[in-house]
Amino acid sequence: MPGQDSHHRSKDRRLSIILVPSGDESRSKFLRLAPWHLVLMSVSAVLLVVGIFVASLMYTPLGALLNIPNPQLEFRYSKELIALHQRVESLMRELVELRQYNVKLRNVLGENVAATDTGVVTMGSPRASAERSSARPEAERFESPRPSMRSAASTVYPLASVASPKNGEHRVVFPAILPADGYLARGFDPSIRHFGLDIAGKIGTSVVAAADGYVVFAGWTHEEGYVVILSHEAGFLTFYKHNQSLLRGSNSFVRRGEPIALLGNTGSTSYGPHLHFEIWKDGSPVDPEIYLLTIKS
Repeated sequence: MPGQDSHHRSKDRRLSIILVPSGDESRSKFLRLAPWHLVLMSVSAVLLVVGIFVASLMYTPLGALLNIPNPQLEFRYSKELIALHQRVESLMRELVELRQYNVKLRNVLGENVAATDTGVVTMGSPRASAERSSARPEAERFESPRPSMRSAASTVYPLASVASPKNGEHRVVFPAILPADGYLARGFDPSIRHFGLDIAGKIGTSVVAAADGYVVFAGWTHEEGYVVILSHEAGFLTFYKHNQSLLRGSNSFVRRGEPIALLGNTGSTSYGPHLHFEIWKDGSPVDPEIYLLTIKS
C-alpha cells in the first residue's frame, strides 16, 4: 500500500554508492552506507588530521615556531641542556688544569709566565732580540777556551757549605762542571732575560751532565729546541737547551760528565750552534759561573 511504502522508505535512509571502473562498466560495484558509517568515517578523518597536527607540534620545529607550550618537549630539551651544561663544565675544568700544567712546565723551562697568561711567551725581550740580530760573528766574540770538561768530570767534588761573599750567609756550593767543550759566547745577564751561559761549539759535540741528577724533562720546545732538564740535590736544576739531539730520556739518573745530548742549533731563539746552559736554585735563576768549577770569574 502507499502508506506502507512511505513508511518503509523513511526507515531505509542508507546512502548508495556505485563504483564504476573506467572502461569496464560491467564490473561496477554497488555499496550501501548507513548514516552511522558516515559519522564514523567523518570522526576518523577528523581524529587523523588532529593526530597529525599534534605530532607535528611535538616532534618538529613547528611547535617551537608557534610558541605552544609542550611539557614533554620542554622536559626533553631540559635534560639535553643539563647534559650539555655538565659537559661544558667538565671541559672548562680540563682546560683550566691544562693551562695550569702548561704554566708550570713553561716556568720550569725558564719562561716567565704568569698564572693568568695564556699567550705565547718569548724568552727574549725586544732588547735581547735586537742584540741577537745585530750581534757580531761568534768568532769575534769568543773568549779563550775553558779547561776541558773531561778533566773536571774525573774528579769528585762533594757539596760544601761556605760563606757567601755578598751577605755572609752560609749556602751550599753546587759542584758543577762545564757541560760542553767550547767558548763562552754570552754570559748571565738577567737585565735582558738571559738567564744562563751560551757555550759556542761544533754541532754534534757531546753535552754532559754538569752534576749528578735525575732527568726530569727531555724533549722538544718551539723556542728552545731539544731541551734536557736535570734535578739535583739542594733545590738545584740545570737546563741544557738548543741541542741537536737527546741521548737520555726522562726519569733516568745520570752522573756528572755523562753525555745527555749533542750540541746543536735548534729552536726559534737560537742564533747559531751553541749550548744554552742555566742553573736554577729554589725556583730562581742564578749565575752559573758562581758554581762552575771550570770557569774562573
